[in-house]
Amino acid sequence: MSNLKDLKIWYENLKKSTLDQIENFYDANVYFKDPFNEIKGRDKLRKIFYHMFENFENPNFVFIDTMENDDEAFLTWDFYLKLNGIEYKIHGSSYLKYNKEKTIYYHRDYWDVGEEVLLNVPFVRSFYGYFRKKLALPEDYSC
Repeated sequence: MSNLKDLKIWYENLKKSTLDQIENFYDANVYFKDPFNEIKGRDKLRKIFYHMFENFENPNFVFIDTMENDDEAFLTWDFYLKLNGIEYKIHGSSYLKYNKEKTIYYHRDYWDVGEEVLLNVPFVRSFYGYFRKKLALPEDYSC
Protein backbone atom coordinates (compact mmCIF):
# COMPACT_ATOMS: atom_id res chain seq x y z
CA MET A 1 0.00 0.00 0.00
CA SER A 2 1.20 3.54 -0.71
CA ASN A 3 1.83 6.34 1.73
CA LEU A 4 -1.24 8.27 0.54
CA LYS A 5 -2.17 9.33 4.07
CA ASP A 6 1.28 10.89 4.52
CA LEU A 7 1.06 12.52 1.08
CA LYS A 8 -2.25 14.16 1.97
CA ILE A 9 -0.81 15.45 5.26
CA TRP A 10 2.20 16.82 3.37
CA TYR A 11 -0.02 18.63 0.86
CA GLU A 12 -2.35 20.00 3.55
CA ASN A 13 0.68 21.47 5.37
CA LEU A 14 2.75 22.36 2.32
CA LYS A 15 5.16 25.27 2.73
CA LYS A 16 8.32 26.37 0.96
CA SER A 17 10.26 24.90 3.85
CA THR A 18 8.72 21.41 3.36
CA LEU A 19 9.25 21.15 -0.41
CA ASP A 20 12.35 18.97 0.03
CA GLN A 21 10.06 16.24 1.36
CA ILE A 22 8.78 15.84 -2.20
CA GLU A 23 11.37 13.07 -2.57
CA ASN A 24 9.41 10.95 -0.09
CA PHE A 25 6.42 10.84 -2.44
CA TYR A 26 7.47 11.41 -6.06
CA ASP A 27 9.68 9.43 -8.42
CA ALA A 28 12.67 11.33 -9.84
CA ASN A 29 11.14 11.08 -13.33
CA VAL A 30 7.54 11.83 -12.42
CA TYR A 31 5.24 13.00 -15.21
CA PHE A 32 2.96 15.87 -14.10
CA LYS A 33 0.22 17.65 -16.02
CA ASP A 34 -2.37 20.24 -15.06
CA PRO A 35 -4.23 22.83 -17.17
CA PHE A 36 -1.13 25.10 -17.28
CA ASN A 37 1.89 22.81 -16.96
CA GLU A 38 3.20 19.60 -18.45
CA ILE A 39 6.58 18.51 -17.12
CA LYS A 40 8.72 15.47 -16.45
CA GLY A 41 10.95 15.27 -13.39
CA ARG A 42 10.68 15.82 -9.67
CA ASP A 43 12.93 18.91 -9.78
CA LYS A 44 10.59 20.58 -12.27
CA LEU A 45 7.59 19.65 -10.11
CA ARG A 46 9.35 21.26 -7.14
CA LYS A 47 9.79 24.42 -9.28
CA ILE A 48 6.03 24.50 -9.94
CA PHE A 49 5.47 24.55 -6.17
CA TYR A 50 8.10 27.28 -5.66
CA HIS A 51 6.37 29.29 -8.36
CA MET A 52 3.04 28.78 -6.57
CA PHE A 53 4.48 30.14 -3.31
CA GLU A 54 6.07 33.11 -5.07
CA ASN A 55 2.82 34.13 -6.79
CA PHE A 56 0.07 33.36 -4.26
CA GLU A 57 -0.53 34.18 -0.64
CA ASN A 58 -1.22 31.26 1.68
CA PRO A 59 -1.92 28.54 -0.91
CA ASN A 60 -3.30 25.38 0.66
CA PHE A 61 -5.09 22.15 -0.21
CA VAL A 62 -8.06 20.52 1.50
CA PHE A 63 -8.89 16.96 0.47
CA ILE A 64 -12.52 15.92 0.05
CA ASP A 65 -12.60 12.34 -1.24
CA THR A 66 -10.03 9.64 -1.86
CA MET A 67 -10.14 6.36 -3.77
CA GLU A 68 -7.11 4.11 -3.86
CA ASN A 69 -5.95 0.67 -4.88
CA ASP A 70 -2.45 -0.84 -4.94
CA ASP A 71 -1.31 0.92 -8.13
CA GLU A 72 -3.21 4.19 -8.27
CA ALA A 73 -5.28 6.78 -6.44
CA PHE A 74 -7.87 9.40 -7.27
CA LEU A 75 -8.42 12.39 -5.00
CA THR A 76 -10.77 15.36 -5.06
CA TRP A 77 -9.66 18.57 -3.39
CA ASP A 78 -10.16 22.28 -2.97
CA PHE A 79 -7.16 24.54 -3.49
CA TYR A 80 -7.37 27.85 -1.66
CA LEU A 81 -5.21 30.82 -2.54
CA LYS A 82 -5.09 34.56 -2.20
CA LEU A 83 -4.02 36.82 -5.06
CA ASN A 84 -3.84 40.60 -4.71
CA GLY A 85 -5.81 40.33 -1.48
CA ILE A 86 -8.68 38.39 -3.08
CA GLU A 87 -9.38 34.82 -1.97
CA TYR A 88 -10.05 32.10 -4.53
CA LYS A 89 -11.01 28.44 -4.40
CA ILE A 90 -10.29 25.95 -7.16
CA HIS A 91 -12.08 22.60 -7.00
CA GLY A 92 -10.21 19.81 -8.71
CA SER A 93 -9.02 16.24 -8.71
CA SER A 94 -5.79 14.31 -9.09
CA TYR A 95 -5.10 10.94 -10.65
CA LEU A 96 -1.93 9.33 -9.29
CA LYS A 97 -0.07 6.19 -10.40
CA TYR A 98 2.52 4.42 -8.23
CA ASN A 99 5.61 2.52 -9.25
CA LYS A 100 6.97 -0.64 -7.52
CA GLU A 101 8.63 1.54 -4.86
CA LYS A 102 5.21 3.10 -4.15
CA THR A 103 6.30 6.56 -5.22
CA ILE A 104 4.24 8.57 -7.69
CA TYR A 105 5.45 8.37 -11.29
CA TYR A 106 2.30 9.88 -12.86
CA HIS A 107 0.29 12.83 -11.51
CA ARG A 108 -2.52 14.35 -13.56
CA ASP A 109 -4.62 17.22 -12.17
CA TYR A 110 -8.06 17.96 -13.56
CA TRP A 111 -9.95 21.19 -12.95
CA ASP A 112 -12.10 23.52 -15.00
CA VAL A 113 -10.01 26.54 -15.97
CA GLY A 114 -13.08 28.32 -17.35
CA GLU A 115 -15.23 28.01 -14.26
CA GLU A 116 -12.50 28.14 -11.65
CA VAL A 117 -10.29 30.89 -13.13
CA LEU A 118 -11.54 32.60 -16.29
CA LEU A 119 -14.97 33.48 -14.92
CA ASN A 120 -13.20 35.61 -12.31
CA VAL A 121 -11.69 37.89 -14.99
CA PRO A 122 -14.31 40.52 -16.01
CA PHE A 123 -13.52 40.83 -19.75
CA VAL A 124 -12.99 37.11 -20.18
CA ARG A 125 -16.13 36.35 -18.12
CA SER A 126 -18.40 38.08 -20.64
CA PHE A 127 -16.67 36.47 -23.63
CA TYR A 128 -16.68 33.03 -21.97
CA GLY A 129 -20.29 33.53 -20.85
CA TYR A 130 -21.38 34.06 -24.45
CA PHE A 131 -19.97 30.66 -25.46
CA ARG A 132 -21.36 28.97 -22.37
CA LYS A 133 -24.85 30.16 -23.29
CA LYS A 134 -24.46 28.88 -26.84
CA LEU A 135 -23.22 25.45 -25.72
CA ALA A 136 -25.49 24.88 -22.70
CA LEU A 137 -29.03 23.55 -22.74
CA PRO A 138 -31.75 26.19 -22.32
CA GLU A 139 -32.57 26.96 -18.68
CA ASP A 140 -35.92 25.17 -18.80
CA TYR A 141 -33.95 21.88 -19.23
CA SER A 142 -31.69 22.53 -16.23
CA CYS A 143 -32.03 21.00 -12.75
